[in-house]
Amino acid sequence: MVQIILTGPTASGKGSVAFELAGRMGASIACMDSMKVYRGMDIVTAKPPRERRERRLYHLIDLVDPEEEFSVGEYLPLLEDALEAEAAAGRSMVIYGGTGLYLKGFLNGLVDGPGANWELRQRLKEEARRSGPEGLYERLVEVDPVAAAKLLPTDERRIVRALEFFEISGRPLGDSWEWSAAPRPRRDAVLFGLGWDREALYARANERVLAMVEQGLFEECEGLISREPPPGRSASQCIGLREIREGLEAGESREAVIETIQKNTRNFIKRQLTWFRKMDIEWLPVEGELDPVGAAELILSRQG
Repeated sequence: MVQIILTGPTASGKGSVAFELAGRMGASIACMDSMKVYRGMDIVTAKPPRERRERRLYHLIDLVDPEEEFSVGEYLPLLEDALEAEAAAGRSMVIYGGTGLYLKGFLNGLVDGPGANWELRQRLKEEARRSGPEGLYERLVEVDPVAAAKLLPTDERRIVRALEFFEISGRPLGDSWEWSAAPRPRRDAVLFGLGWDREALYARANERVLAMVEQGLFEECEGLISREPPPGRSASQCIGLREIREGLEAGESREAVIETIQKNTRNFIKRQLTWFRKMDIEWLPVEGELDPVGAAELILSRQG
């Protein structure tokens, strides 16, 4: 059964189009978003509104509490289970989301390696903060020259991951670089994206942040920050939650925090677009106001 995947950057309107598309197909919807898995983080992660979730069956939302760690390695088996269950029920599934790592893992498979070791990772990060990532990079060149050749000496996050992998497993990532050397290709998946002009997309992102503030973004995040136990490492990186926490600690005004959230959202969109440029996505041009119904019908006409 062919799976339609609707991807693209934040604020592009994926959720609205996926809702319309699923309705026309009689399909359920799976969310491919690393932050929508957290319970209680509704506004800050832009989860589908309650009325939509009452009209369509959504998968892979509200899986864990904010203090729990969650990774692509935990997400992918759950997605496979949901796909199998829906296929057994005779239903197709629309997958939508903008987490590039989850999408790449689903399409290509992941290396069969150890999970995250947060104590080790934190030690490596602290070492990078003290002496710069270049020292870690020199160590990586010694133990895993193939992986090191794929990275810049300043790419702290990936250098740390490669060293973490080596120290836990005793073997280098090498050519595989976190992806399986013999991936399990998803020939039953077709990818579509909503292609906006970048400045128009930035404007949509700015407006979405303001709408989230109106919905109670600050109140939700302040409640998350004060809860016991507090959000864990993964959930704490959510755009919006991070800026509000740092703004409270620094005594910044609400207006300043909003501007920071907007700026970081735009920067995140840039990074997403870099991910997506490497993928075989059919981009549907969007101009002016998004028409979710028209976009859904266009996808159905092109899914082949």
